[in-house]
Formats: sequence, C-alpha cells, structure tokens
Amino acid sequence: MLTASVIGCGQGGGLSLDALSNSTDYTLIAAADPSADARQRVADRFPELRLFSDYHEMLSVSQADVLCVATPAPSHASIAREVLHCKPKGLLLEKPLSCKVSTAEDLLREIRDAACPVVVPHGMLVLPAAQEIKARIQHGDIGPVVSVEIQNAVDILNAGIHWLAYLLDVFGDDNPKMVNAEFDVRGHEINDGVQVETRGATRIVLESGMRIDLQSGSEVNPTSDVLPLEQRRGALFRVTGTDGVIEFSAWAGSYWLQAGESGGEFIERPLPVGLSYHQIFLEQLAQSIAARKPDYGSAELSLAALRLIESAYQRHGNSEWSLGAPAQY
Repeated sequence: MLTASVIGCGQGGGLSLDALSNSTDYTLIAAADPSADARQRVADRFPELRLFSDYHEMLSVSQADVLCVATPAPSHASIAREVLHCKPKGLLLEKPLSCKVSTAEDLLREIRDAACPVVVPHGMLVLPAAQEIKARIQHGDIGPVVSVEIQNAVDILNAGIHWLAYLLDVFGDDNPKMVNAEFDVRGHEINDGVQVETRGATRIVLESGMRIDLQSGSEVNPTSDVLPLEQRRGALFRVTGTDGVIEFSAWAGSYWLQAGESGGEFIERPLPVGLSYHQIFLEQLAQSIAARKPDYGSAELSLAALRLIESAYQRHGNSEWSLGAPAQY
C-alpha cells in the first residue's frame, strides 16, 4: 500500500482526499493548507490526519509515496518542482500544469527526467459516458464529425482545458491547424488565482476541416432541448456528424444520441456508486508505480490543451490581459 499526502485542501484537494480515503491502494497520512478554515474542514472529516499550515514543513517531516498538488493554478509548477526534489513514487497534479505553456513544457520534461509517474485528473478521460461517446464517434456511429459546440459557463483555462483535453483524445491524429478567439475581460473576474474572461468565443479548426466552437465565461447559460435538467452537469456538448448528433453534459453519466433514421434516445452510463474519477486516476497511478511503467498520457493531453488555450488568448490581442495574469482586482 502506498502512503499519500495532499497539498491544498480546497475543491480539488477535497476530491483527492476523498479518493485516497476510499481506495485500498493508499493510506492517507497528511495534508497541508494555509487556511485554518480549510484545515478544520479536513480535520472534521479525517481526525487522524496530520495537518500542516505550510506544505514545506509537511514535505520535510512527513514523507509520502504519492503527493497530490491541488493549489491555485499559478502555483502548480513551482510546488510540483519542490515535490520532485523529495523523489516521490508518483504525483497527481491538478490542471493546468502551469498557466504558461513554456513553463508547463519544462515541468513535464523534468517529471519525465525524474521517471516520476504523473496523472492530471481530466475526468472525461475516464468517465464511462464520455468514453462510450468517444468510441461511438471513432466508430463512425454519427458519420464523420462536422462540428463540436461547447457551452461552458466557466472560463477557458480552468474548465475549458478539460473539454479540450478530451476532444484532443477523441480526435487523435486530426491535429489543430487554426485557433481564433475573442474575449470580454472588462469584468476583471478571478478564478483560481488568475484573471479570466466574463465571456469568450473560441474556434479551433482541425486539419480535416472539423471545427470546435467553445463558448466560455460566467455569462454563458448552457441550454439543451434534449438533455434532462438534472443531467446538465458541467459544460454542454453538441457533436454533429453527417449522419447524426450526440448531445451530452461533461460530468453527467448519460448522453443523447440521434443516429441515422432514429428519432434519438437517451442513454445512461454512470460511474458505480461511491467511485469518483479522481479515484480512478489515483488507482491508475498506483498500477503505473507497481509496474514501474510511468504513464504521461493525461499530462501530455493537458499540455496539448493548454497550447490551444494559450493560442486563443494570444489571438485575443489585448496586451493588458494574458493567459495566467495574476489576480489584481
């Protein structure tokens, strides 16, 4: 059994804490967060856990086999580098690897050089419904895909990176050839430590001509004529092929399929009760460690998605605002 500790006890850290405590592959030994409130919430749920206000202290006195980094986005790379100095057996790193592509590339190179297995928990890479949709698209159930429309009520860096990593996986070798984008940044909104758009429109065209249109920002109101309200969790996707349509919500265990002459059907493929996508990733990490075969697939997809996001921000052309700009307002 592997020991594990968590740095950052907010939403992402909470997902790792739950997953580690529910997995038979791990013993959860410590967590760190500068917020007394966050530490108290963890203490209430895990009274035996060692808690630290400073992750540096935790790293120096509590050696764990696996570290989970779930701090605000701008700190991911620097903390991950410090963790690597402790020579862990494995690492879970929340997205994005960094707010800048060049830093993320350097970090992933250092992780590979250290032969340290890493997972970046992009849930759609393992959720049953999303994976069945991937299989249907690749099998040609709706014919060649013409377009993918995404309605995303969160910013493109903190949520859009999930959707783009998934689509890059689905469409494999159909590489992006063009990115255009426009963002409304006048609201100076903040998410996970960086400035984000109030509303954005990003178009990505792949080599085949297939296009991805991503609406992002807090002013977006995702709507669907076919998905039940209770199944609208996360961004809404509409994948249009020459012979059908698939609509689904990112985090829901279901999708709507209209193929050929059919009138459309609603299909449910939820995760087993009590299982989370963080737990799936962490158990995959444990398997990779046991086999001594580091897997960098989720990290590479996350980096590829970050490249598209950085390109979108650059196309915006506003010199006063850029990808990963620190919170100032």
